[in-house]
Amino acid sequence: MKNVFFAALMLLFTACGANNDKTEKAATDATASAEKKYACPMQCEGEKTYAAAGKCPVCKMDLQEVAMAETDSAGHNH
Repeated sequence: MKNVFFAALMLLFTACGANNDKTEKAATDATASAEKKYACPMQCEGEKTYAAAGKCPVCKMDLQEVAMAETDSAGHNH
């Protein structure tokens, strides 16, 4: 009886762990795509950025991906 219970418990933990890996990967992919910002290379609209690639509404040039700076709160003196 203990062996059956133990086997069922191990199966449950294994199944939950495999699903968690998929969830973490999906969350990582969503975060990575959410961090991408696009801006006009001519800066027609100043520092305005867009969430998706496309064309600048002012000059019609292709928007380019903007390199996002890593933020580090350790260097701030508030």
